[in-house]
Amino acid sequence: MTFLRLFPLRFVLFPGQTVSLQVFEPRYLTLIEESMAADEPFGIALIESGPEVGGNATPHLVGTTATIEEVVPLGDGRLAVSARGVRRFRIAQLLYDHPYLAAEVEYPVDEASEPSEALLEQVSRNYEQMMRLRHTAQGSWARDVEMPDGPGALTDAIGAAALESGDVQRLQTLLETLDVRRRLERAGDILTTLLETTHRRAAAAVAQRWGTLERLN
Repeated sequence: MTFLRLFPLRFVLFPGQTVSLQVFEPRYLTLIEESMAADEPFGIALIESGPEVGGNATPHLVGTTATIEEVVPLGDGRLAVSARGVRRFRIAQLLYDHPYLAAEVEYPVDEASEPSEALLEQVSRNYEQMMRLRHTAQGSWARDVEMPDGPGALTDAIGAAALESGDVQRLQTLLETLDVRRRLERAGDILTTLLETTHRRAAAAVAQRWGTLERLN
């Protein structure tokens, strides 16, 4: 078991994803200070019950460790913290003897269950299309889309891209799924909805720029 400081949020962090936090509560200022001093990650976990600010929250048992990349003082004792998700953890025991919530955790590994080539190809193709449509919606263009390395990383990238949907419970289920084939299936379902939404957004952006609704492929 490993000791891990916890930062419960109404947010699901996936490995490889960056997150920006404004930290102002004394307990979390202490958490950031101690994590930096010890050069250790902290854990972000979706709140299952309780408040995000000013109270005690109970997190889901599976979350993601986050390494601190940058800390910028904002004044009034607040900090802007940039961190990156690294790997999943599972809480074995919550600890209440610190100013912040902490836990003894273990690090689960993906279960060996290879997805079919057809499934991987379809999800990869949809992900690439979705990323190109995002560039279109933003008025930019990308010659190449950087693809995640392997099915596990692909599912995490899809989960991170889908955070705007606000369906945190569905994303938490994706985070907790260790069977790679099953996780890719679930990510593929999420991506189908995300692709439709992104397509509409890109079409609307093109129409606004050019005054006409064009077909996007």
